[in-house]
Amino acid sequence: MTAPTTADATGMRLTIVGVVVVCLFASLFARLWYLQVINEPQAQAAAQNNGVRLVYEQAPRGRILDRNGTVLVDNRISEEITISRDTAGREPDVVTRLAALLGVSPNSLQRQVQDKRYSPYVPVPVAQDVDTAKIIYIREHQESFPGVEAKAVAERTYPYGMVAANILGYIGQISDQQYTLAKKLGYQSDDQIGQSGVEAAYEDALRGRPGVTKLQVDSKGLVIGVLGSEPPMQGHDVWLSIDINTQKLAEDSLAQGLAAARANTDRPTGGPGAHYAAPAGAAVVMDPRDGTVLALATNPTYNPADFINGISPAKFNAYLADPNHPLDDRTIQGEYAPGSTFKLATAIAGLQAGIINPSFVFNDKGYLQVGNSKVFNDNHQAYGPVNLSRALTVSSDAYFYNVGANFWDGRGRYGQDGMQNVDRQLGFGATTGMALPNETAGRIPDPASRAREHAANPKAFPEGQWFTGDSVNTAIGQGEVAVTPLQLANAYATFANGGTLWEPRIALKITDQGGHVLQTLTSLPRGRVNLPPQWRDPMLAGFQGVVANPSGTAYAAFSGFPLAQFPIAGKTGTAQVTGKQPTSVFASFAPAGNPQYVVDAFLEQAGYGAAAAAPTVRRIYEGLFGQPLAPVAGPNSGVD
Repeated sequence: MTAPTTADATGMRLTIVGVVVVCLFASLFARLWYLQVINEPQAQAAAQNNGVRLVYEQAPRGRILDRNGTVLVDNRISEEITISRDTAGREPDVVTRLAALLGVSPNSLQRQVQDKRYSPYVPVPVAQDVDTAKIIYIREHQESFPGVEAKAVAERTYPYGMVAANILGYIGQISDQQYTLAKKLGYQSDDQIGQSGVEAAYEDALRGRPGVTKLQVDSKGLVIGVLGSEPPMQGHDVWLSIDINTQKLAEDSLAQGLAAARANTDRPTGGPGAHYAAPAGAAVVMDPRDGTVLALATNPTYNPADFINGISPAKFNAYLADPNHPLDDRTIQGEYAPGSTFKLATAIAGLQAGIINPSFVFNDKGYLQVGNSKVFNDNHQAYGPVNLSRALTVSSDAYFYNVGANFWDGRGRYGQDGMQNVDRQLGFGATTGMALPNETAGRIPDPASRAREHAANPKAFPEGQWFTGDSVNTAIGQGEVAVTPLQLANAYATFANGGTLWEPRIALKITDQGGHVLQTLTSLPRGRVNLPPQWRDPMLAGFQGVVANPSGTAYAAFSGFPLAQFPIAGKTGTAQVTGKQPTSVFASFAPAGNPQYVVDAFLEQAGYGAAAAAPTVRRIYEGLFGQPLAPVAGPNSGVD
């Protein structure tokens, strides 16, 4: 064979190179044809998205109004300046220029930028209520302030200041955990969201629809045009069931009751003569006919305006460090021993079980023998022969001790938790179902709960068995019994209306900004308690006697009140708390024959129920019935 010449080899190489070049161009043209013809829609969308930036504007929230349309929470427009953390970190000169414009030091501005209240992925607000001249300057010199934005934002206002703060709640920047759950609903990482109270409970209605602006940007991210925008739409209005005047009345009366208690001493309850601490308390006003809440007062409370634009860490930590926990709503979160007000439940339980009947007479010797021990009435007072009505009027502990002892000693017939089952019928031991968040369930102890606690933590709960004495204590609302003020009010409302347990209602309706009703929030019944007239009438007479009978425990507290015109039925309670002064409790309803109101009050470490809580409730009734308001200055009485 003849060896290939140099020319042949060169030609072959050129042929190979040509084939490769043709293949490359063929691939390139094929790719271009695919992108321009086959994948044109997707390619155009991708190109557009690469050049589009979406800017969201949070909508003004809906207003919160009382039942009469009085605005309790509104909005106002504020000019705000923000800066990105990235810019603040990379370009300190921008921080210096912005600090000079705002009249603060660069170090101070940097501390604001590092505020941990705000997500690291969103611009940090560094100034609110900025005057118009500074806003215009930043917008006209944007090249000197990269990463800085000036925008109008809607912020909450509170026409009544701190009144009803526990009900209204507050808003704050969405947390990372909240954002993880809410981003699928359209929330942005720098949004404000309801954190407590009505703001949280009705977040979906109040939030509104955010505005969106589509900006066209170049490869460097600079804006070159606006592609379109949708304005924000304000959220819906929520109309509450509360009456702002009744709310103010309840809050003012509670504050006066606590102050009056602090002026008294604990000598009547066996203390050393020290003034009552009376650091906190709660009061509830509701309509027993359908469970509508008219007022929820808690003391101390907080200023919701502190949370506008984010509360400072120092102020928030001060709230948390306060031993009286002003951020707690005691009406739904405070868990108290109800004392003798709990005799309502024990009386109904005894009647249902047949342990007592309205004519049953118990000889009250001032104590009940339980095994080898005696459990005494308050002050060891003996009331002699008492029937159900009188036992309620004079608050005979021994009468109800006897009911509790019979339940446990007869557990083979009534069950181990026969008494507690009736407590639960009245709503104790479970949340009421009201819309406000963070409600606690209270506690109704029974043999099963005792055994569970012991098994879970024997050191903390060394006794795993239940005894007669435990039922005796439970019968008068002591021992491990714990209720919230709202639970107690709801139980008395159930008695007052004849036996229907309602789910308390805090809101009446939701409307749009034009006033059109979008949703009506109706009352919901949760259960029924058997209260035939032959049981209810004698109990009602006993509760009226508490206030109107000279032997009644609250007779002195209501002296001079026009009971003939506005008859009141109620029950005092003095709850003993280990290591503390007694809690003062009073639960009531009126007018007694046709109840329209239920009012209760709990005053911590304030003494007897007749001495602090009853006068507080009296003042609330004075306001409800249009009577002259007298200052709360209860008697330093030594009655339960």
